[in-house]
Amino acid sequence: MSLSEGFLRGVEYEDPLVRYRGERISYTLKKLLGREVQLDENFLIDIFYLHYLPMPIPKTKAEVSKEKEVMYNFVDMMLGSDLVLRNREYSIANSAVSMALSVSYVQNLIEELERIKRTSQSQEERQMAEQILNGLMKGSGMREGQKNSETQQNQQMEKLMKQVHEKALSKAMEDAESVRSMQRIVGGNGAGTGSILNFEGEIHEVLRLARNTEIKKILEFLSGMPRLGSYTKKKTTRFSRGELYGYEEGSDLERLVPSELAYPEELFYIKLAESQLLLYQKRIKEVLGPIYLLLDKSGSMDGEKIIWAKAVALALYSRARRENRDFYIRFFDNIPYPLIKVIRNAKSKDVIKMIEYIGKIRGGGGTDISRSIISACEDIKEGHVKGVSEIILLTDGEDKIAETTVRRSLKEANSTLISVMIRGDNADLRRVADQYLVVYKLDHEDLLRVVES
Repeated sequence: MSLSEGFLRGVEYEDPLVRYRGERISYTLKKLLGREVQLDENFLIDIFYLHYLPMPIPKTKAEVSKEKEVMYNFVDMMLGSDLVLRNREYSIANSAVSMALSVSYVQNLIEELERIKRTSQSQEERQMAEQILNGLMKGSGMREGQKNSETQQNQQMEKLMKQVHEKALSKAMEDAESVRSMQRIVGGNGAGTGSILNFEGEIHEVLRLARNTEIKKILEFLSGMPRLGSYTKKKTTRFSRGELYGYEEGSDLERLVPSELAYPEELFYIKLAESQLLLYQKRIKEVLGPIYLLLDKSGSMDGEKIIWAKAVALALYSRARRENRDFYIRFFDNIPYPLIKVIRNAKSKDVIKMIEYIGKIRGGGGTDISRSIISACEDIKEGHVKGVSEIILLTDGEDKIAETTVRRSLKEANSTLISVMIRGDNADLRRVADQYLVVYKLDHEDLLRVVES
């Protein structure tokens, strides 16, 4: 087999895009492992494409050179895995998921082998782990004095390879599931969402986020909500050149149904005079303003409340993306924190930064609801945000509201306030808010009530 080839038929290993993906995996591994690893790039390409392609076809073992048998065996085990087969429903033609699987699998493979080599009480097992690592490394080949290939592939070697493969694959599947959830939640792989958030170029940042305990909890909570991506607020207005919505009677000749022209001339003019001609009913979608979220991070919100509130934040961003709207979020306790903005056509790296920021926030401090609402109104009045007509407030606070000042600020900003009270009540806020919701269970149903309000 040529040195420029891998183990899969039909893959053009010299194609620039194919080479780029191999280089990207190598670069990401360096980032995650914190050091350079000399891995065969074609092996990395194979790992990627056996997830990405619908029907990857391997070469036979007879076509593989002796020094590449270890790599071939791992590719062969992955191709024969039921777990990989089931996951292919999501990985086919999804470069981000395929990249996450590839990077995570190889990283965990290396780390598990190095752990065995370093800590195993069996000298024989340590030696086998070293031999497998050597077989994975670029240009390592077989050192003189080592046992021949037939002896290497004994039952113990096969057992160890299968053991590290299954462990690495299991962890890779967890990471890939988080990446897929992230794609789905932020509207990256649905129809009608504009540009796709691919995440392929920032996969090391995405994997780091996917392994963050807090983000993982939020993603797991949201992944169990099939309805999350189905709700879209649509606001339409009549327009003669809009989309066809139905039929109606009238006299607007610009929207006339052609079949009406078949009437005799006199009857046609009578129907025109009486506004009884059949017309197309046409509408256009109105542009919706940004979503502005104020999220309480005070000490009383710590724990289950803040996790649920962060899940609401990501769900609202998902809705904003589907509806082609800008998204603003500002955390607060006794003071308002910096405003985070994600525009409607934001790049993947900007979305990742927002998710990372949300994951880092911890509950703590007092609660000043009035100050947070006034800050949001100032953002709108001073032009830091544009087109906001609704401010959504998530809090469990029961502090006194400066009603007169808050009402004046909302009026000057031409905005309405939707308040979501988490396991509590605030009589002042109930009077000030245009819409007042109370949630107790903090489950999927409560979240959808907020997102669809």
